[in-house]
Amino acid sequence: MRSMVARACALLCLVGLAACMGSPEVVGSAGGRPGSSDRSTTRPLGPAKGAGASSSTPATQPYEGLGTWIDIYDTDVWEHPVHAVRSMVAHGIRTIYLQSSNYHRHRPFVHPEGVGAIVDAAHRRGLEVVAWYLPGFRDLALDLHRAVRTIRFETRSGNGFDSFALDIESSEVRLPSLRTARLLRMSAAIRRAAGAEYPLGAIVASPDRLVRTDPHFWPGFPWRQLAETYDVFLPMTYYTYRVEGPRAAAWYTAQSVQIIRRQTSGLRVPIHVVGGISFDATGPETQGFVDTVLERDVIGASYYTFPGITVDQWKALNALR
Repeated sequence: MRSMVARACALLCLVGLAACMGSPEVVGSAGGRPGSSDRSTTRPLGPAKGAGASSSTPATQPYEGLGTWIDIYDTDVWEHPVHAVRSMVAHGIRTIYLQSSNYHRHRPFVHPEGVGAIVDAAHRRGLEVVAWYLPGFRDLALDLHRAVRTIRFETRSGNGFDSFALDIESSEVRLPSLRTARLLRMSAAIRRAAGAEYPLGAIVASPDRLVRTDPHFWPGFPWRQLAETYDVFLPMTYYTYRVEGPRAAAWYTAQSVQIIRRQTSGLRVPIHVVGGISFDATGPETQGFVDTVLERDVIGASYYTFPGITVDQWKALNALR
């Protein structure tokens, strides 16, 4: 019953927001916590050279520098969350990207106790925490409800997430045009619920796949609309799925950044590059990834996921601290 009520409330929220906005009009943001005024038009941000760049705004701050990822399947982290955070601190991690749930699961937080422990431990040590959620776009009320619950989450100590990022990759909705329409509706609703100053990230599927190797996966992907809604793009630059060797890893990473720049020409969107997969990458490949990140106009970079990062990979990633 509670689930039905929650979903009904979320649906009413989504309908109300859509009614207020008409078509999903998306505009720029500043950064901060939820509950702010209307958003202003997009303000172009100056390009930041390398992951340690000094060009910063409150909207991009959680995404700057070196990060690491936790998904709901990283059992060791969830069983020992405080120890994991200590290890991240020791490796110079600035931001933890933490998965709350996905559209397959029956609750908004798969590991609620672990989430609270990680957020509290991270904030005690000065780390940022960005929550991320994978929607299926079949049940927008459910997806929106979970996104808003995540944004408004607080631990018993009163700590919350520093930002929220939407994982945009599901093809559960087979028709790309309908998938795009639902993505934009949900994104507009999330922005309205979060407020003008709350940082939001768009985790996008491999740009190389979207544009070059698999254009039928999501034709008409709404790069520019998303750039006007979200503060940062996080491309899933998982070169281990496509190429081998340090030079190929560097090329694939550069290609991903270049594609986003072309697709969002004139907007100069902040980019945080997500590399990996850590379980499959080598140390030299990681070095190729890092060298490219340091040469490109990006604000940060990270590896997916934390438990798979090896000693050799950490040595390369150290340059991004």
